[in-house]
Amino acid sequence: MAWLRSPPGRAVCAAMLDAEPANTPAAIARWRQRIEPWQVTAAWSQVLLRRNARAKFSRADAMLFDRIALEQATDETVAQYKAERFAGLYTGRAVADLCCGIGGDAIAIAEGSEVLAVDWSATRVAMAEHNADVYGRRVAGIVADVTMKLPDAEAAHIDPDRRVDGGRRHQPEESSPRIDVLTRLVQHYRNVAVKLSPGADLDHLTPEGEVELISHHGQCKQAVLWTGALATACRRATALPNKESITAGIHDDLSWPEPAKPVEGNYLFEPDPAVIRANLVGLLARRHTLQPIDPRIVYLVGNRPVKSALLTAFQVIDLAEWAGRKARAWLNRHDIGQIEIKTRGFAARPEEIQKQLRLTGRRRAVLFLTRIGPQPIAILAKRIDLNRQEPAD
Repeated sequence: MAWLRSPPGRAVCAAMLDAEPANTPAAIARWRQRIEPWQVTAAWSQVLLRRNARAKFSRADAMLFDRIALEQATDETVAQYKAERFAGLYTGRAVADLCCGIGGDAIAIAEGSEVLAVDWSATRVAMAEHNADVYGRRVAGIVADVTMKLPDAEAAHIDPDRRVDGGRRHQPEESSPRIDVLTRLVQHYRNVAVKLSPGADLDHLTPEGEVELISHHGQCKQAVLWTGALATACRRATALPNKESITAGIHDDLSWPEPAKPVEGNYLFEPDPAVIRANLVGLLARRHTLQPIDPRIVYLVGNRPVKSALLTAFQVIDLAEWAGRKARAWLNRHDIGQIEIKTRGFAARPEEIQKQLRLTGRRRAVLFLTRIGPQPIAILAKRIDLNRQEPAD
């Protein structure tokens, strides 16, 4: 790690990333004539990790990673969004980032607060310090076991390890630190953000606080438990990069409106995954006067377009009972040649259906395969680009 952070190490990584990759036996042999074999391995490993990290970090080409910590790291956009809540309360004050890993969250929080980056791994603490420096920020690295030693701070961010035995785990009680330790950390700092898996059981969390589900470009990335002064609602869903949110208080009605069957010309809406995972579909539907197509299916319908980052909009072309043998003729009547298939409450896989259809038309469309009651239903629709205020062919 010391060599990778040194000017010679940085220069080797930059050369490998650009014009001199160590990607063949001959190239590796040439590099070994210039530097030690372990340095070749270390530098080339970083180059491969940096390429993967570009999807998460805008300055990945100068950062340091290990594979597991990179996979678990909060991406730059999500981290910046979370850091805004800390900045609103703790500008210039100390925030402890516990189990900091390679520093994804610490970097963002450090833009507005003093950050104490704590991890049991000295290597990862060094990575967090280096990566913060890449962004022109500073974090104070502390090598410590958070079950035994806690720094003084006004608030804390905690990112428990969910791969203790190598496999991905979703429930807080399967993480490290254990759930009892997490509870103790929340009691100690009071004002805490605990990063959780979106797949966690969010209805029975201990300790209690605001649960926020965060999506980025339509993928649910993480859940966060906010406690103390950081909590501002009971439940929240947020879509990035727009930052549009919907929140529920303790007395809000989360039940779904009565269902309505879609008809030709109706608008069909697919809620953002964060809204679905946060169980706020009913609240969102009521806010925009929408109705589900079925009491158990999250697709919503309405008679007017709704512009929201929390909803993807479509317009219904046709509706039919699904019958695989008749589907091709039905779609050909609508001159469909390119089709995107979405399924909910439907057994067959989209790729299997795509192979069977063999369409030859000129139009593009979206095929929703779902259920209304016990009946399999096909809804043919077109995407609506609400920024242009006209249907997208």
